[in-house]
Order: sequence, then C-alpha cells, then structure tokens
Amino acid sequence: MNLGPVGVLLAGIILVALGCGGHQRFPSASLTGGVVVVTIEESVSPAAVTVKRGDEVRWINQGNAPVDVAVVQTREELISCQKGFASTNLGYLFGTSEYENIVMATLRPNEFASLCFAMPGKFVYTVRKGPAWASSPTKVSGSITVE
Repeated sequence: MNLGPVGVLLAGIILVALGCGGHQRFPSASLTGGVVVVTIEESVSPAAVTVKRGDEVRWINQGNAPVDVAVVQTREELISCQKGFASTNLGYLFGTSEYENIVMATLRPNEFASLCFAMPGKFVYTVRKGPAWASSPTKVSGSITVE
C-alpha cells in the first residue's frame, strides 16, 4: 500500500496526536501503587527501606537547604519509573568509581524526587548536603532493598 507524501504526513500527525511523539523515557510514578517515603532533615529517615519491584521510593527534602540524592546504578533497566532524577557520570563526587553511572537529583527545601526499581537487589544511595566544591560536604548513606 503506497500512502504518498500526503498520507505519510497525515499518519505522522495522527501518531503525534495520539501521544507517540511525546513519549517519556520512564513513567513518573509507581506502577504498583506502592510508595515509600524517605525524609531528609538533619538525618535520613528511614535510612534503610525494603520495597517490592515497581514500588516508588520518594525522597523529600524537609530541611532548609538544597541536597543532592545519588543512587549508584550500572544499568538503565534497573529503573522502571523516575521523577526528578537525571543520569550522570559524576560518581567521583560521591566517593564511587569515576566510571560508575549514578542517577542524581538536587532537591530544594520541600521538593521531592522518586525512583522505582525494576529488579531485585540492594541499592545504596547517598544524600549530600552542602555544595560540591566545599572541602567537606556532609554525606549520609542509606539503602533500598528490592524484593
């Protein structure tokens, strides 16, 4: 079947109108409906959480200064949803190998970011308070166990 230039243009407009043109890379919320909240103030609470695959882990900055949340990950397929995180290769800022990829979010006071994990395992995260260029930014670590 030959659509011709007008048919191809019409098909493209239909695809964009149906949402295929503006596809997000990951959903922004839990696929299971489960949400576990980690609050960040002077410390991180709870520091260790256990979730099911697909549950959302949501970090909320309840402090009075911006913080960075970083999760070391080596494969993109480990994440099934995200909101507020970006993939970067800045592992050396968080004391990991400079070759490791991390997903990172900068949270201002009263902001949140979240991730969902697609595969079982234990994932370590770091919350850094203070600017990256400071001689001794405060770092707090926690863990996420995915069943």
